[in-house]
Amino acid sequence: MTAGSAQVREEIRRLRIELEIANDAVAAAAGLTPRDLDVLDVIDREGPCSPTWLAERTGQRRATLTSVLHRLEGDGWISRRPDPADGRSAILDSTDRFDELRALYAPLDAVGDRLAAKLTAAELAVVARALALIADHVHDAAGDDGRSVT
Repeated sequence: MTAGSAQVREEIRRLRIELEIANDAVAAAAGLTPRDLDVLDVIDREGPCSPTWLAERTGQRRATLTSVLHRLEGDGWISRRPDPADGRSAILDSTDRFDELRALYAPLDAVGDRLAAKLTAAELAVVARALALIADHVHDAAGDDGRSVT
């Protein structure tokens, strides 16, 4: 490992810690668990999905996810409609209530605005590309079920 890669690794770890602390605070303010927040964020960001796909994407056991989804639907965070392609399944989608989370994340979103004010468009493109590569590599390392980090 080079000194540069060690520094990148440490900064990624530091960023992960700070993001986890921030996400925990947002979850608590919304009356959610951090894992609930993960589920909601995946549904909102990646679009309508089936419970099976969501279980695979988040690495949560289907039985556990079933109770989480029931609670989130009951609290108005998600909607569930029959899957027209598979009558035994459902399609999950976020509701307008997700705007509450966007409001709680607003101070964190402002970080991006402050960063944009300090960097050139070219520098921002490099940062965005680096973050995308990091996310892709972490996703790949976690495997299909999100559980086996290698």
